[in-house]
Amino acid sequence: MEFLLAFLLCIALVYFMYSAWEWKRREQMLRRIIQASPLPTFVIRKDHRVLYWNAAMEKLSGIKAEAVIGTDQQWRAFYREQRPCVADLIVDGGIDTAPQWYSEKLRKARLVDEAIEDVVFIPEIGDRGKWFRFTAAAIRDSRGEMFGAVETTEDVTEEKQAIEELIRIKKHESLGDFAGGVAKDFDSLMSAVLRNIFLAKLVASDEDKMMEEGLATAERAGLQAKELAHQLITFAKGGYSQRKMESVVPLLREAIECYKSRSDIRWNISIPEDIWPVEMDSMQIRQVIENIVNNGLQAMPEGGTMDIGAECVTIGEKNPLSLRPGRYVKISIKDGGAGVRKEDLSRVFDPYFKAKTTGGRKGLGLGLSICYSILKHHNGTIAVESEWGQGTTFSLFLPAEADPSQKAHSDS
Repeated sequence: MEFLLAFLLCIALVYFMYSAWEWKRREQMLRRIIQASPLPTFVIRKDHRVLYWNAAMEKLSGIKAEAVIGTDQQWRAFYREQRPCVADLIVDGGIDTAPQWYSEKLRKARLVDEAIEDVVFIPEIGDRGKWFRFTAAAIRDSRGEMFGAVETTEDVTEEKQAIEELIRIKKHESLGDFAGGVAKDFDSLMSAVLRNIFLAKLVASDEDKMMEEGLATAERAGLQAKELAHQLITFAKGGYSQRKMESVVPLLREAIECYKSRSDIRWNISIPEDIWPVEMDSMQIRQVIENIVNNGLQAMPEGGTMDIGAECVTIGEKNPLSLRPGRYVKISIKDGGAGVRKEDLSRVFDPYFKAKTTGGRKGLGLGLSICYSILKHHNGTIAVESEWGQGTTFSLFLPAEADPSQKAHSDS
């Protein structure tokens, strides 16, 4: 009997040692898998304390694993103040409270039960903030009891910007087709109206001052209406351009001289003379530059700083601006105004869009929409960056002359 009891105890001890060894082996395997993941990943226990923090997470956050494992400070990787990460919502079962911290788009993942995901803009990361897709899922033991959660992070900034740019392009194409058709008909009708006003002025009696003033007012309104029609055509088709290869440097300097009378503006100019030539309609591009500069000055009614620069850049295959790869001239115009709120940035190029507050601007009208259209029809684009209270930067991209060395190589 004693021998049997001792034998059973030995078996139990061996089983226990094997189970412990197997558990340790599996834990090491799990650690290696998480560590090898290219996605920033961390795991928390049910008490919110960090269990794993992989190398990609270290690189993203700048926080070493030893500084955060065993603590509940995982939020420091993304936020300035303590708030729950998506994994924290999972272990608390507090998905219903998610809208307090995350967007209403936070939803259950399609492929994994008890997993949720959201795309969030975090202004604290990077120079101008970044978009991240957070995905978190519950971790349960063999008995089905939750003992923690895993969260992965994916930088989707370029993807988000590319989607927004594509939506903007499609929106402008649709509006442009409509506006172009209406503008042509409207222009023809106003031409007929103006011709009849002219004839009426010829036959009107010189003594009838009221008739003369009324016809003059109608003529002015008709000319303004034709100008609006021409603006709509420019918005729709980029205008009737006559392009040739030339430098943007004279255009920039002329635009600056037009507004140098503002003594309350401090100008920071960085325009190298050896900027690559671009194929452009100089009248249209000058209109774009002056419009953007004037827009910035309106944002600073009490004065401030205006930065204007130009540089040569090379755009690669994958870029958030949806530009063709190649050589470009980039023109940057930054004002020191109130800036544009994050929720309004994607709409600043919409016709007649007016933000809740325009930072001193008198209304955006068709101005920025026309700038966008002209640059698009030059095979370039315009981008905007802004932070509320810290001004706005418009970046203009124009395709530059091909590299002479590559051209000579291809000709040979």
